[in-house]
Amino acid sequence: MTPALLLSAPPRIIRDAARAVKRKVVLMIERVTAGTLSALLGLPGLVVTEYAREPRTGESEVLHLFCQHEHDVAVCPTCEQVSSAVHDSTERGIRHLDIWGKVTFVHFPARRFDCGHCHKPFREELTWLESQRRESTAYELHVYEQCQQTDQTSVAEREGLHPETVKTIFQRWATRAKRERQGLVRCLGVDEIALHKGHQHFAMVLSDLERHGVIAVLAERSQAAFEQWLDSLSEAERKAIRVVAMDRWGPYRGVVKAKLSHADAPAPPGRRPGTGAIVADRFHVTKQLNEAIAKIRCTLQAAAAPTAYELLKGTRWILVRNRAELKPEEEAKLQAVLAAFPELRQAYGLKERFRTLADKIHDRPRAERFLRVWLYEAEASGLLPLVKFAKTLRHWWDEFLNYFNEGFSSGVVEGLNNAIRAIIRRAFGYHVFEHFRLQVMVEQGQLTVSPPPI
Repeated sequence: MTPALLLSAPPRIIRDAARAVKRKVVLMIERVTAGTLSALLGLPGLVVTEYAREPRTGESEVLHLFCQHEHDVAVCPTCEQVSSAVHDSTERGIRHLDIWGKVTFVHFPARRFDCGHCHKPFREELTWLESQRRESTAYELHVYEQCQQTDQTSVAEREGLHPETVKTIFQRWATRAKRERQGLVRCLGVDEIALHKGHQHFAMVLSDLERHGVIAVLAERSQAAFEQWLDSLSEAERKAIRVVAMDRWGPYRGVVKAKLSHADAPAPPGRRPGTGAIVADRFHVTKQLNEAIAKIRCTLQAAAAPTAYELLKGTRWILVRNRAELKPEEEAKLQAVLAAFPELRQAYGLKERFRTLADKIHDRPRAERFLRVWLYEAEASGLLPLVKFAKTLRHWWDEFLNYFNEGFSSGVVEGLNNAIRAIIRRAFGYHVFEHFRLQVMVEQGQLTVSPPPI
């Protein structure tokens, strides 16, 4: 039995206890008998015979359940014959799911049998306990699910376990977890995330833009790592990728052109232009434009008189934020700055027009006409950061125009990256990459796990 069955009631009962009274008429009610506790315990094959409560000062009470086996026989795992000859027996104590808020331990005799058919002793296998484990399978799954929501140290403190025990449980079940079958990935997002603040150590995050989930985390942001991951895919998986949304890091584009040539080929007759294409992510393009505006502001501020310097102070985020989102006092400060600095007013106007273009236009030919005019004005402005931005945009011209056909960007990836950063902060950083990768895949990779057959 899974932890959900033992710990959770139907959502409607959890939300409103009054509804439980109404549901009584549709419930199959059974009488309490001597075997009720054994049935509710969820450990098939055991019968509770005794119990003891162990009070602990300042902590929750401990409940000890002493059990006996329901059957006197076991099946030999070698020849699959039934044996009733007990070779030896030792007492074992297993941590199980808490009962009524009490830390619960289950005590039972662990038996070994002599097989009369193959003449070998064997240890009795239990469906609710894996070999050489000190926690029941249901309890391990309970710990694993908690690790998906908070850091392992907190889980260890809450459950009264050693941190290494929690780490081992999480890694065992996370390794077994598999991604839900949701079909092939059509729209691939490629981005990176800094593993350590202030260090040039990046991991590559690959995501499914349609299903909003992480599909892989690579240890380094490199051309070789990306190529190796693509080579690990089957031919069908590679051919299914029709759109690749990325930032404007050159090696990414080179790998896609080499390994996913069908995603960089012209659209076949009868299909939209740009269907099957590299998409230069709008999020990163807009971010670079905002950085150009910030550089213009810094240049003006460095050369400004004291009064003008104070006017520009604190306007960094006002200049890059969407104008519709500004507060009245921020709008007033923006108006004063734009009136005092014509260069900044020109750059700000171009930035707002670019944002409007990306928001309002949804077809490639129209976007291309407007963007050519925008590029001409940006280059004619004489403002060096804008001129450099225009040059970069021309270098990624076709890839950015593909955005207006596909409509995909790495906005999904940025949302996933925010969740990944929260994971890093929650754990106060990771020293072992594999531990980090497992945590990300469990929380953001749409993985499922189920108890293995024993």
